[in-house]
Amino acid sequence: MPKDCEIGFLDADDVARAFAVMQVVMPSLSFETWKRLLATDSLRRQWAVARDSRGYIRGLVRIQPTSQGQAARILDVPIFATVSLLDHDGISRQLLDFAKKCAWEEGCEAIRFWNSAPETPEQLELPEATDPPVSLFYDLRTDRQWPEPYDTRPVKT
Repeated sequence: MPKDCEIGFLDADDVARAFAVMQVVMPSLSFETWKRLLATDSLRRQWAVARDSRGYIRGLVRIQPTSQGQAARILDVPIFATVSLLDHDGISRQLLDFAKKCAWEEGCEAIRFWNSAPETPEQLELPEATDPPVSLFYDLRTDRQWPEPYDTRPVKT
């Protein structure tokens, strides 16, 4: 039976719980480094979580708006992980929708999903300085979910 999850930005109370998910994704990441990566509210707002009714973290996504050279802005997603035996697809869909909403609000034209997690914690601190090996691009301009035409979205400069 699927359980509803609350999707939102990572809270200070979620740091330790989210680390359990990150250990699976990046075994070399220490808890001290993880706390440093999430030391401020603005740093925690670069992470989205799926939190179940008991407070357990069922999904974790790293979201970072960035510019692709002189090309359009993209939302970089080096981490997209879900942990659920009951509703893996539903949680993934909710996290994807949250990432799309963030990309839309940031004026991004696409989302870049990394095919593999960063090799070092330093790559999480500066993902724009890291060239991901292979990525999947999701073009938001072709997304039919948004009710208004793409060129009328809010633009962040």
